[in-house]
Amino acid sequence: MPDRELSAAAPLHVKIVRFFENRSWLFDTVFKVLPLLLMALMIWVLSGTTTGFFGVRLSPPVMLFFELMCILPLAIGRRRPALAAGIIAAGALCQVFSLYGPGVSVFAVPLAVYACAKYGSTRVSVVYLVIALIGAVLVGVHQLIAVWIYWGAPQSYYSPGTALFISTLSIGFSAAVVLVAWLFGDLAGRRRREREAIAEKNRLLERERDQEARLAADAERMRIAREMHDVISHSMSAMIAQADGGRYVMDQDPSRAGRAFESIGETGREALTELRRMLGVLREEGELKTRPSPGVEDLPQLAQDVRASGLPVELNIAEDHLPPLTEGAALAVYRIIQEALTNTLKHGGDGATATVWLGIDYSTRELVAEIRDTGQGAAAENDGAGSGLRGMAERARLYGGTLLARPKRHESLTSGFVVEARFPLDRVRTSGKETPV
Repeated sequence: MPDRELSAAAPLHVKIVRFFENRSWLFDTVFKVLPLLLMALMIWVLSGTTTGFFGVRLSPPVMLFFELMCILPLAIGRRRPALAAGIIAAGALCQVFSLYGPGVSVFAVPLAVYACAKYGSTRVSVVYLVIALIGAVLVGVHQLIAVWIYWGAPQSYYSPGTALFISTLSIGFSAAVVLVAWLFGDLAGRRRREREAIAEKNRLLERERDQEARLAADAERMRIAREMHDVISHSMSAMIAQADGGRYVMDQDPSRAGRAFESIGETGREALTELRRMLGVLREEGELKTRPSPGVEDLPQLAQDVRASGLPVELNIAEDHLPPLTEGAALAVYRIIQEALTNTLKHGGDGATATVWLGIDYSTRELVAEIRDTGQGAAAENDGAGSGLRGMAERARLYGGTLLARPKRHESLTSGFVVEARFPLDRVRTSGKETPV
């Protein structure tokens, strides 16, 4: 149900509470300032002049001004607790020193201390707690002094001991009220800060989740781009080579040309199947990956397809010594060999041959895939538009491996190209933790 419908279905008292929750200043004005203001006006109407600072007579408007200093700042107690408490403390101090006595400040001071403890910093909370406790002492002293001013000396029924007892009782009661208000405010402030911390943590988690989702989507797009590049590049190169060969022998050997065209059809269907499998990640989860990814066991078929395209390939796999590979690692090895053979098929030139070796280098504890050819090597034309070597290097790095691709050097043969991929065994075995590709 939408939020507006939920809000409309809520009871009236719930709507009122929600209304004031979003307008804290209005709540404080209606439920704190207005009642105390009415009480102050009533006291002002009933009071007359009183003895003030050093015997100065205070008129009711001056006393009302002191009351307003203790009342009006409560409206900003949540937003500016330190400022509101400072003004209230000044108003209460004026009431005590004027001997007018505490008026509505007996209610305003605990409310201000509560607001400082709940909404203010630790420093503000402690400072105004101390100020309020000092004010509680001044209230008791005020009562003791007022007895001597109004009566000149304690009466028989108001002995010095009794006056001191009442003064002490007033100090204790005032201090207790202040401490209780501060304790409740501190507990409420801790709960508020905990809620804010939880809300902030949830926001950070949501932001992190969105970032991880974007990174995962980017990684998936890169993976699909690499896969599509490898499949399309290899398949199209093989199909072009077979089509050219079939065209040349069509008149001289029709049966051989027919086999070439059959190979073109098989290669195209294979490429279409691979593309459907990869693009399945864009569909519903139940339709994903209906066909396993190619791996080391598919290399003989790859070599056979490349031979059918006109490139002689010698495949050497140390099957007895190869450890079981993770699916991603096996796919990376397959794609690197496929891309290297595709490059030889495209750039090797006439008469080029290729040799593939896959095995373990026990001295470094690495899985090694090496592809050598006798093609044109550095003399091969390169338009710079391809991304095959970069894709092979990315696949190797995903498993902590390295890729070396360079023309042959310091060898008896002056032409050809070498691609060597090395993978740490602990990163490609099935017992290790697989990195997604």
